[in-house]
Amino acid sequence: MFNDWKQAWREAVDNFRRELSGDEGTADSRTRAMQREFSSAQSAMDKLDGEIRRTRREAGEERENEQICRRREEMAKKIDDEETIRIAAEFAIRHAERAAILERKVEVLVQERQLVERDLDSMKQVLTERGVSRPGLNAEPKQEMREMFEERERENRDFSRLEREERERAAAERLEELKRKMK
Repeated sequence: MFNDWKQAWREAVDNFRRELSGDEGTADSRTRAMQREFSSAQSAMDKLDGEIRRTRREAGEERENEQICRRREEMAKKIDDEETIRIAAEFAIRHAERAAILERKVEVLVQERQLVERDLDSMKQVLTERGVSRPGLNAEPKQEMREMFEERERENRDFSRLEREERERAAAERLEELKRKMK
């Protein structure tokens, strides 16, 4: 997904610049093409915003899972269950590593968003200089688009939750199996 929106954004900016410097067609058709490319770049930015939100949410979930494993580790220490201590610590480390990676990914995505925003501002300035006063140049995405993105976010959240629950179930089963073998 990351590469898809990035490619769409690059194509939109390149097309916009080509239209800006192009001699072919009328000024009116070039301006309309530039408006379409601006809209396409804005759409890519909206997708980037969604990716940032999703990645932040996933990083938060990983931090929560890390804390759950740390609590399990502490409980296992109280009952002197060495195997559970080891497994809980191992999974806590995995969740912490994944969270750190996702947090770095958010930082990079935010920096990428700043670049996209500068390009969009530049495109908007050129359109404004050409006398384009198109309503909605800065407008929020339409309600339907927002609802579609929100639905996709909910589906992604549900899918991530189900995957996490499945991993936790599998880990609990492995732990129980190890405990049975140790008896």
